[in-house]
Amino acid sequence: MPASAERRAHELTDLAIRLALSGLAAIVGRVPFRGLRLLGGLPAWIFGRVVRVRLTQVEAALARAKLASTHAQGMYRSLATGVMELLWLAGGRNKALERVVGIDAASELALASALGEGRGVVMAASHTGNWELAACAMARRAPLSVLVKKVSIGGFDRFMRRTRSRYGVELLLGEGALGRARGCVRAGRVVAVLADQVPPIVSQGTWVPFLGDRALTDRSAAALSAATGAPLLVTASRRTVDGTHVLHVLRVLRPPAEDRHAWTYEATRQSAAALDEFVRANPDQWLWLHRRWKEPPRSAARLVTAPPAH
Repeated sequence: MPASAERRAHELTDLAIRLALSGLAAIVGRVPFRGLRLLGGLPAWIFGRVVRVRLTQVEAALARAKLASTHAQGMYRSLATGVMELLWLAGGRNKALERVVGIDAASELALASALGEGRGVVMAASHTGNWELAACAMARRAPLSVLVKKVSIGGFDRFMRRTRSRYGVELLLGEGALGRARGCVRAGRVVAVLADQVPPIVSQGTWVPFLGDRALTDRSAAALSAATGAPLLVTASRRTVDGTHVLHVLRVLRPPAEDRHAWTYEATRQSAAALDEFVRANPDQWLWLHRRWKEPPRSAARLVTAPPAH
């Protein structure tokens, strides 16, 4: 197929995806928020029990963490509900997120204290609860920028960018994104980094214990905090029994005046430990579908470990 024809085919596919998602969003956007879990029941059953998307991998990860395999189906239900919540978020006028996303009292104090320092805030965020809904709710509280990877499916990527933009979430991606993130923090913004996924390059991560095994963990959040002097908040989101969400600040870490390079390793380890504890308490709420423990090819592997203790 000629390059021009192939490009045109991709454009048509992207357009079809965007139109389909927009149509679904227009329908789901009319559903009461508390009805979304019921709406997600069918796709959860299809993907978790019929198609069994990565079910073997999910159950193996749960076993490694010494958690019951029954939590796999809970994760599929949570994920399917999350998809419905995203469509609800994108459908029609802007939603009153303060009615469906809250923050617990201790976390409210921690967040207010960090914002009050006036140095910007770095968040080590995670794929817990509905992380997209959490980001949109946080953007209502403070100027928010999020370091993200570009989604490979162009139509879905454009749909998500438009939705995030409507709720004030600024995206930082591509070459130079980390430098732009430093500028955002120094300007007093909150910058969130999804810290529970494999980093794009080995040298950007360090191996730390996580849910029963070692995992290569991105140091970007800690490095950003160290470079700017801003507090680092380890955060997670949890869907409650009634379907609404609660944001949690799991830990607050502040970089020292000196030896910040070594601190990034310890802060990354502590961030992973805090999330480990949260996931064990709320196993249905984390995205076990991640290939979280994969290692880079041996030819490219250069294990990054914490510097020796002084």
